[in-house]
Amino acid sequence: MQTERDHFTDPPPRRLGALGIIRNAAGAVLMTEKKQAALRSEERKPWFHPGGCVEENEPLLDGLVRNVRAKLGITVEPGRLLTVHHMYDQQHATHLSKEGVNFLFDCGVLPEGTAFVFGGSIKGARWMLADELEEHLTPFTAARTHAALRALSGADVPVLAGHPV
Repeated sequence: MQTERDHFTDPPPRRLGALGIIRNAAGAVLMTEKKQAALRSEERKPWFHPGGCVEENEPLLDGLVRNVRAKLGITVEPGRLLTVHHMYDQQHATHLSKEGVNFLFDCGVLPEGTAFVFGGSIKGARWMLADELEEHLTPFTAARTHAALRALSGADVPVLAGHPV
């Protein structure tokens, strides 16, 4: 018989991700390219939202600003929440996905000519239009990006769960 877990004294391990939807004047979304060593699999697509995991006791927005500054060399001003995405602890063909919750925030439109200084696990960045997302992104990243873009257009903030099949 399994005993009930006391989540106050023994909380489950979960990652919290604070990610940004950064756009250009044409409406394209900025995606960052991870170095191959950071992907954990040669088959995994390398494009992700700017941002990353927040540290223990770090507010989400502070973690987002810190991660974007460290990885792109720019300072963003996060706005409203656009999407929440709960990822399950799940084995996939190309990688193990640990449980976590990602919060995607509107980080506005960057001025043309903004220069990036790549740091950490990032080797590049690219602007992607909505019709390019499925080609370049993993299905879960494409789904959360489309959900965020719909929220930017006035739709409700969706709460997504898991990996699309």
